Amino acid sequence: MTNVFIFVLVAVLLSLTYVLWQQIKQQPRFQPKSKLDKSLDQQLLTMLGGDQPAALRLLRSARKNNPGRSYLWYHEKVIRDLSRDRRC
Repeated sequence: MTNVFIFVLVAVLLSLTYVLWQQIKQQPRFQPKSKLDKSLDQQLLTMLGGDQPAALRLLRSARKNNPGRSYLWYHEKVIRDLSRDRRC
């Protein structure tokens, strides 16, 4: 009796694991870079004279200080801040 119960319990757990795995595989993957407007990347790099490490540093800082925003928002913010700082 106990062996049958353990067998049924293991079978149910394996079935649930399989169903959950299939649902996870069907969910769309988040691809923020593919939807990012490449012109914003280019504009930011142009403003920084092609300095990619500086661009990444500014974007990381914006993400750290303003969590929960979209990648597009971070790019626009960094570009806006650079433009503002250069006018002063």
